[in-house]
Amino acid sequence: MNEDPANPAPSFHAIEEVALMTGFSRHTIAIFCRQGFVAPAEERPDTEVEWTFDDDALRMLRHLAQLHHRHGLDLDGLRLVGPILAELEALRSEVRFLRRR
Repeated sequence: MNEDPANPAPSFHAIEEVALMTGFSRHTIAIFCRQGFVAPAEERPDTEVEWTFDDDALRMLRHLAQLHHRHGLDLDGLRLVGPILAELEALRSEVRFLRRR
């Protein structure tokens, strides 16, 4: 299968991998899901891992981790900033899409 370098296939990451990459516990990631910061990817039939996250969710969690670990934002602070980050990421995604056209 030839992969287009300009449009790579999405990557999926198990919750354990995401926890290691962000420094958040599985419990904290679950809280972020309940709060609407991120959502697990749709269940994939080719894996038995229950919670996987795509690259966009991982990027968002890394942003949240940076705000929490480096700048000391607690959950209330992240709740304020989270929607802004989500909108920023959506706009970045749109720009990436438009640049590929």
